[in-house]
Amino acid sequence: MANKKSEKVPISRDCFLRIIHEKGYTVEELGEQPQIDRSGKTIQRSLSAGEMSPELLDRIGKFLNVDPTYLAGEYDRKFEEMKDSLPSPDLTHYLWTRTDRFPYSKHETENIDYKEYLLDTLLINNISKEQFFALEPQKKRSFQFDLGLALHNVIKQYFDVDSQGKNVEEFGMISEGLTMLMGDWIK
Repeated sequence: MANKKSEKVPISRDCFLRIIHEKGYTVEELGEQPQIDRSGKTIQRSLSAGEMSPELLDRIGKFLNVDPTYLAGEYDRKFEEMKDSLPSPDLTHYLWTRTDRFPYSKHETENIDYKEYLLDTLLINNISKEQFFALEPQKKRSFQFDLGLALHNVIKQYFDVDSQGKNVEEFGMISEGLTMLMGDWIK
């Protein structure tokens, strides 16, 4: 019976090594960490192949507190595709290579379905999705903005800093232009 080929994600060896060295680790040292649950040789083989299992990448990202998508080099690939069209490629590259801008919690928020979150919030308060979708487009946008602002105000009453240690007064949904949990406005 043949072994089933498992799903792999592309990984940039150079980007991965830059990030783990910035975090103070080598491939061998990562392999010694119980949370990683794989040897340094296994990690090295993945890097040589240019692909890694999503589970291993996630465990390494969580251990290092780095977004696995960033750790895999996806942001570097996107930067290379668009760098010629940027007004300041050097500044953008600098910002995109700041590992502290891509914590593991960023990866976690990418999996939140804002539409589902919003509709569930309405349902908890006995408002149907039909009622929400019946609102005029400007009222829907205003509602989402007001809800985000109200939620941010409640959060800052109970928490001084976010998951990255940044002051919630200055960051969070307000600094992100109320993009609401990294989702899009529901039209």
